[in-house]
Amino acid sequence: MCGICGYMQDQKIQKDNIITKMKDSILQRGNSENNTYIHNNVALGHARLSIIDIKNGKQPMERMINGKRYTIVYNGELYNTNVLKNILLTKGFEFETECDTEVLLYLYIAFKEQMLKFINGIFAFAIYDENEKSIFLAKDRLGIKPLFYSIKDDKFIFSSEIKGILASGFITPIVGKEELLELFSLGPAHSPGKTYFKDIYELKAGYYAIYKNNNLKIEQYWDLKEKKMLDSDDDIIDNVKFLVTDATKKQLVSDVGISSMLSGGLDSSIITKIATDNVHNLHTYSINYENNDEDFVANSYQQTKDSDFVKVMVKYLNTKHKNIIVNDKDLFDTLYEAVLARDMPSMADIDSSMYIFCKEIANNNEKVVLSGECSDEIFGGYPWFYREHLKKAKGFPWALSENLRENLVKEKIFNDGDILQYILKCKNDTLKNVSHISEDKFENEFKEINYLTIKYFMNTLVERTDRMSMRNSLEVRVPYADHRIFEYVYNVDAKLKLGLRNNNEVVEKYILKQAFKNDIPTDIISRKKSPFPKTYSKKYLELLENKLLEILNNKESRLLEIINEDYVRNLIKTHGSELTENLFGQLMTYPQTLAFLIQIDYWLTAYNIKIKI
Repeated sequence: MCGICGYMQDQKIQKDNIITKMKDSILQRGNSENNTYIHNNVALGHARLSIIDIKNGKQPMERMINGKRYTIVYNGELYNTNVLKNILLTKGFEFETECDTEVLLYLYIAFKEQMLKFINGIFAFAIYDENEKSIFLAKDRLGIKPLFYSIKDDKFIFSSEIKGILASGFITPIVGKEELLELFSLGPAHSPGKTYFKDIYELKAGYYAIYKNNNLKIEQYWDLKEKKMLDSDDDIIDNVKFLVTDATKKQLVSDVGISSMLSGGLDSSIITKIATDNVHNLHTYSINYENNDEDFVANSYQQTKDSDFVKVMVKYLNTKHKNIIVNDKDLFDTLYEAVLARDMPSMADIDSSMYIFCKEIANNNEKVVLSGECSDEIFGGYPWFYREHLKKAKGFPWALSENLRENLVKEKIFNDGDILQYILKCKNDTLKNVSHISEDKFENEFKEINYLTIKYFMNTLVERTDRMSMRNSLEVRVPYADHRIFEYVYNVDAKLKLGLRNNNEVVEKYILKQAFKNDIPTDIISRKKSPFPKTYSKKYLELLENKLLEILNNKESRLLEIINEDYVRNLIKTHGSELTENLFGQLMTYPQTLAFLIQIDYWLTAYNIKIKI
């Protein structure tokens, strides 16, 4: 994986100091090598994490074909490189490297935007077409790789991370009312295509863009569409097993070795089992917190500890395993680094713990690691897919927190009801894209929740994984995010997904469990869904409360410009005992809400953000 950046303007670019600053700001995404490219009015930058064809994969990559010049900067991995290469060979292309960057560039030359329908992979890239005097940008179907952009005067700027755009100096970091609505209505999520910065946008998953003649054209090339499922239940289970196995095996290609994140849950256990069948001497990693086995308190969302089930899988697969333990102080201190990694306040210690996890994996000389993310979103692993009170929520079913969000903000910033109305608008605007061919109410409700979960909840998680891992120059691969899996499973009957064909007892991810029931231990198959682990430490909570009080007592704090100080002080005074809502479901309860506010305060100062309401 890599970091990309660039800009295009009307005038010829004379110096390279701007693109150098942009590229240098994202060097953490690729510590193998970095380069820039300038031609006429276009500048491109690239920071490379060498995974495939380490010697010859230098970027920006330039090729002259039939007298026409094309240059690419690319972040991602193609999982059908050989298939694509054979197509291009029949069209007369000759290859100088073994890397997928060259394949991607030639694919554009041969097919222009139609190239995207051929690709299986995760990607964000930009291609400068000198003949067309245009920049072509594209992002993978499920949005696993990031790509941000902005237009200022005659300049078009893009980067893998927001910091790259800000480093150009063309854009002033500003937060207006709409950005605050995003932050406090949806945070840590955000609307597809939007950020918490004014005039900085994200290319949405499944979209491409063409910048030409000072005009930006954005088009959608892929989305989930409802189709009639004709396969039998048994065939569906067989097909799911094939797709998951095939996707995982395709993602084992690397010149630097592969490891795996192993939580002891169903998803990571399946991926790790497939990997051990195909990779010799696999290394696995799990995360836990200091004293968490003693402090753990079971609840309806997290009924069991990961550590018990990790032991089962490590013994079963005989992997070389390392359990990474996070202490309270490091978890707290890394809240700030997590903001710098994501360029926005977000999932608090859910982010900072992932940062530490990735850092320790990278410190073990790993460059590529597999993750079981993106399974719950398509196979039906979350409680809001079947719990009635969550399914019938006004807003998003993973964030029943409209009252909490309203209370957190100063009264003068929004009118009464603004936050709820914004949530409903975002939800309803998204649901307009959901097609229905069934007359079954249960099926249609499930499909809508499924679509919302992928566009908002999953996007938040994959952003977190990308930023926290790439900040440590670690590539995380997500086999479940293969678009073939999503296209197929999206159209599997909801009752089959939930195991409701013959009885009324929900079995989370039923078809996935049936597909792999003979491949992994029964203890793992029967284990209830468990979210990414959090700390239960009272010491950590104490660190948060003390820090937030320190911020509130500092009259120069930027946080005081936007939050309801009295409400937050009362939260701390009562240690959250009167809190009846969680900011972001089971992932962000009282401690994470405090940490989120601490991150906002740091973000406003660290990025020198101007608040314009």
